Amino acid sequence: RMPPVASAASAPRVAARPSALRRDHPRSRTTATTKPRASSAEEGVRASPSVSPLPDFASATAVVWDVDGTLADTTDLGFASTNAVLLEASLPTITLEQYLRGTRYATPQRLAWHATGDIDDPSGEALGAAFDEHYIALVDDRTAGFFPGIRDLVRRIASGKSQAVLSNACGEYARKVCDANEMIDAMAAVVGADEVPDVKPSPLGLLSLCSSLGWDPATCVYVGDSPSDGVAAKGAGMMSVGCTWGSHDANAQRGRFDALVDTVEELEALLLGR
Repeated sequence: RMPPVASAASAPRVAARPSALRRDHPRSRTTATTKPRASSAEEGVRASPSVSPLPDFASATAVVWDVDGTLADTTDLGFASTNAVLLEASLPTITLEQYLRGTRYATPQRLAWHATGDIDDPSGEALGAAFDEHYIALVDDRTAGFFPGIRDLVRRIASGKSQAVLSNACGEYARKVCDANEMIDAMAAVVGADEVPDVKPSPLGLLSLCSSLGWDPATCVYVGDSPSDGVAAKGAGMMSVGCTWGSHDANAQRGRFDALVDTVEELEALLLGR
């Protein structure tokens, strides 16, 4: 479960010019609904069917990241911890597919959904708290390591733009993941769902984060992997990029983000204009 990172020899960096990127827009190409295999960073980026033209991501003054499935490869950790908590509560365990589908929800909602099928069931609070305690203790650079290429990209972005994190997991977990990957100092703030007015897909978390940092949401990009990430960004008036290497593939994300990327190189081309 790793995003392919093109080498310099096989895929030279191409400047992400908006005029060129629009050639993959569904309104101008009948083949744009199929997932392209990129021969260069520029060719792999797809604009959302609802957005034209593609935003100028490189002009953004700040990048806000999701954690699980975007920065960090935590599927094994989250899946195992979920089933451990369900077993402790004498509840049926879930499949990997069920876990991945549930990751669009904040932790208490997700655990309630796994346990009862209802994201608003009161049992989610206690199950979510048990989950947090279980998996926070297991976080390190092996169980929650950043995807290949992401750490270097964060460093390159830090030389010219501000960065922050908003996760639908709890704040303690998000900060521990960033710290384990030695990236906590690159972030102006690392915030979790328990520290904002409402969880994604509500835009209130992103708006609260931007307000606390003095950032204009319109000049920020939110990078995530869940449909709820794209919905939250749109509601906050932010640009958005969906990464297909996380829990949700391009079909699940299409129409929720301004653009989708399959590789870290494609993401770099958008965010840094390289």
